[in-house]
Amino acid sequence: MFRTFTGKAALLAVSTALLTGVVTGGTASASTTAAYIGNGYPNNTHGVWCVQRMINYAIDRGRYWGVAKVAEDGVWGPKTRQAVIDVQKGTGGFLTPDGVVGPRTGDMLMFEGDPYYSGGGAGNGYCHAYVPTTY
Repeated sequence: MFRTFTGKAALLAVSTALLTGVVTGGTASASTTAAYIGNGYPNNTHGVWCVQRMINYAIDRGRYWGVAKVAEDGVWGPKTRQAVIDVQKGTGGFLTPDGVVGPRTGDMLMFEGDPYYSGGGAGNGYCHAYVPTTY
């Protein structure tokens, strides 16, 4: 499914960096108030596309095993929700597999996903305005 050890190590690394202030860079465009993404939420098209892009990028690089790629169409649907659940399940209990992208799931996706859009952890990528994160 997902490389559980790698996923936990990556999430621990990004969490530690954020808590200790190691991850910095210019003016951050991160929005800690970005709306959650999932069933029952407003699901901004840009935010959904960012989630889809981050998942597909990580799949292409072998970071998520057994997770099906999704269309990058900005539409929240059952396939995108299932991909989010599969990613969440692969964290060995660190994330609740509820299919909702909140700050902790957003952190994971942004860390594992496309650095061009995520900002590579610096908090200044395009998707930080649309995906909820803790930073």
